[in-house]
Amino acid sequence: MDEETRQAAIRLQNLATRLLRLARSSHGKEELSSAQYSAMAVLYDRGPLSLVDLARAENVAHPTMSRLVGGLARRGIVERQHDAHDRRSRRVLLTEPGRDLYERTCSNRVRVIGTILAQLKPETVDELVEVWGRMAGPLENDLRRD
Repeated sequence: MDEETRQAAIRLQNLATRLLRLARSSHGKEELSSAQYSAMAVLYDRGPLSLVDLARAENVAHPTMSRLVGGLARRGIVERQHDAHDRRSRRVLLTEPGRDLYERTCSNRVRVIGTILAQLKPETVDELVEVWGRMAGPLENDLRRD
């Protein structure tokens, strides 16, 4: 990587950190961590998952996900249900209040990001979304292999 690209990457990494901080601040009084929000997003998009599958989707260790889910369960955001196909197994799903919380939080985060994107030309936004969409999957796969 040449020095100019490296410096741009450093600046973008710092901006990404600030953007995540802004997004997290949009959670308001809900006091959700980024990890909790991310797990909720996976459950919202994919439906009930086993703890193993949720940990895999989030690229974290099973014990880490178990603690995270335990905290969300104590708050009534998720629940564990027996798997209909394997009674020994349990699946994690968002409760109705958990779905409502996710939708409100997501809406707040979208508002923050939308405010930033509104400062850009539409064609720049289109290019950012296209490039990120094309690159995110392969990058995530590379990280999972490490």
